[in-house]
Amino acid sequence: MKALVTGGTGFIGSHVVKQLLDENHTVRIFSRKKDIPEIFKEKDVDVFQGDLEDAQSLINALDGMEVFYHIGEIKNTSKASSEKNVRLLEETIRHLEEKKIKRIVFVSTITVSGIPSAIPANEDTAPRIVLSDHYTEYKMRCEKLLIGNAGNVEYVIIRPAPVYGPGSRYLGRLIDILDKFGPVGFPFAGNAKNIAPLIYVRDLAQAICRAGMEQAAAGRIFIVTDGLRHSWSEFFSAITEGLGKKLRIIPVPPFLLQIAALPLNLFSGFLGINLDPVSYITYFSQDLYFDNTRAKDLLKWQPQYSLSEGVKDMIGFYKKNVKGGPL
Repeated sequence: MKALVTGGTGFIGSHVVKQLLDENHTVRIFSRKKDIPEIFKEKDVDVFQGDLEDAQSLINALDGMEVFYHIGEIKNTSKASSEKNVRLLEETIRHLEEKKIKRIVFVSTITVSGIPSAIPANEDTAPRIVLSDHYTEYKMRCEKLLIGNAGNVEYVIIRPAPVYGPGSRYLGRLIDILDKFGPVGFPFAGNAKNIAPLIYVRDLAQAICRAGMEQAAAGRIFIVTDGLRHSWSEFFSAITEGLGKKLRIIPVPPFLLQIAALPLNLFSGFLGINLDPVSYITYFSQDLYFDNTRAKDLLKWQPQYSLSEGVKDMIGFYKKNVKGGPL
């Protein structure tokens, strides 16, 4: 298989590229830099230099490819950048057939599923609360574009749970905070005992790769989690234990945080940025358990890592790479 990967030098995308190469597929990375990343040198991979701000460069990169893994995005810091990401996909979809692309795999987000109306939830569960931040809205709009406009090109949509593992700069900051303040006290909405949906990055990469190959996956949406009933407290504790520290959670009543977040919600709307912090406080303080049966059955996929194994791997990476980076 010949695959084009956007975001192939980033956190999730670099693991997808590695998985594809391990399975002996030919990979083209779409990147602003022309050099092949050191970790992929001497592999069956090439780099197409382009910019997601320039849709035509992405369209040109599709030449000779069979499957398009769209993982990267224009940095999504505002409503304007969200619009750019939607327009990029809209323009690219128009050219998939002429470029003879067989399938597009779009990496969305589990927040599109909102706060579900029932537990356990799956891809068909109606949301009790819809999240309306600009990131979730852009992913939702992209999903609708694919469902309604892909034509004869097969599409697969992946909605990952919050992703952890080696290479995430954002989690690097969390690890730093837990290392410094975890023993003193880490504030959290509620008591952090609620079920947290999580997925280890190497397991996610395998699921994304399978989405480009399995025939039964065509035209389907997949929620990808590890399927385990662990809590945020267990996740944070696994990190601090890996650091040789203790964790003390400081429970904060969600309604107090929501009251404090109201001015931010209003001000962000005034600036044209939809953050929806009130809904996210609810999101992180309630049980969120999503069934992954569809992904396991149709992608022929099975998570390989336990929470403790994944966190151990992540902590080992950060001890060697203080600032983090792909792989």
